[in-house]
This record gives sequence, structure tokens and C-alpha cells, in this order.
Amino acid sequence: MIEGQDKLQAGLAIARQDYENRLTAFVRGLATEIAAGARCRVYRNRKSENPSSPLAESIETVKQQNGYDVMASLSYAPYVEFGTSRMAAKPFLTPAAEEVKVRFQLSPESYGGGQ
Repeated sequence: MIEGQDKLQAGLAIARQDYENRLTAFVRGLATEIAAGARCRVYRNRKSENPSSPLAESIETVKQQNGYDVMASLSYAPYVEFGTSRMAAKPFLTPAAEEVKVRFQLSPESYGGGQ
């Protein structure tokens, strides 16, 4: 055994855990930002004067094994997002994700990428 190997391995384990925690928080933040953007789009696109929107309220982030999913849990959400043969699409999730992607590409340091 190399002298100091135990301390080095313990330090590496701590650094790895810290990195994983920061990466998880970063990805959770992106997912939260996408969900918020999608909710805003739904509220902007609705025709009703009703202040509530079941579709917007169904948009959530769900932790998965390797990240987060952003989804709308209502059964008709895919029809709104992608449209049907009788209804034009009114995308809300895809544009929200693209907006976050573009902002990240233009300014990664604002997301902690410059650290």
C-alpha cells in the first residue's frame, strides 16, 4: 500500500460525492426551469378567462434514476403538444426545453458552467 493512499481515496470519495450533488442540483434546476417555461406557455396560449389551467398545473418534474423528466400528466397533453388531424399543435414543452437549451448555449457561465 502506498503511504497516504487511504487519505487520497477518502478525499476522492468526498470530491466525487460533492460533484454528484452539484450535478444533480444543476440538472434539477434545468428541469424546474423547463417546467416553469412550459407552464407559462400553457397560460399564454389558453383561450379561457379562467385563472386556473389543469394542463399547466399538471406539468411537473419527476426524478428518475439518471436525471429528471419534465412531463404533463393529463391524458390530453400530447394532443395539445403535437396536435391531431383536427387540431393544430400548441407546443409548450418542446419550446420551453429549446429556450433553456439556447440560453445555456449562449451563456453557460450563468448556469455555473464557467466555474
